[in-house]
Amino acid sequence: MRPATAADLDDVARIEHEQFSNPWTREYYAAELHNARSHFFVITCAAPDGLGDPAEMVVGYLLFWRLGDELELHKIAVAAAWQRLGHATRLMEAFVSAGRCWECERAVLEVRASNQAAIRLYEKFGFQAVGRRRDYYHHPGEDAQIFALRF
Repeated sequence: MRPATAADLDDVARIEHEQFSNPWTREYYAAELHNARSHFFVITCAAPDGLGDPAEMVVGYLLFWRLGDELELHKIAVAAAWQRLGHATRLMEAFVSAGRCWECERAVLEVRASNQAAIRLYEKFGFQAVGRRRDYYHHPGEDAQIFALRF
C-alpha cells in the first residue's frame, strides 16, 4: 500500500466504475490528490501471468478525510478479481491505525443499507450503526446506514 499518484487515476477510475453504480469521476479523484484534508492510498499487487504489464497494478484504494479529531471514510474499493484476498482488510487496518496514531476521537462512514459485505467488514473493526439517511443513494435509490467507531 502506498499514497495514490496521478499515474494511478486510470486504475482507480476503472475499479470505481466496476464497483459503484453511481461512480465518482476521475477528475474528482484528481482533485483529492491536492486536497489537504484528503488521504488517498492504493493497494497494488503484481499482475498475474498473461494479464498486462508485469509491474505492480492497482487492485484497490482507500480515500478518507481527516477533519480535526474525526476521520471520514469516503471510499474503499477492491477490484472484483482481487476480492476475498484480504485487501479490504489491509486498507481498513490502515484507516483505523491512522485514527489511533493521530489520536482522533472517532471515525464515521456511510454505506448502502444492502451492502452486507461492507457492513461485515466495518463491524469487524468495531464500527457500530449510529443512524440512517433515507434515500441517500441513487442508481438505485437506497438508504445509507451511518457507522461510527470511537477510538
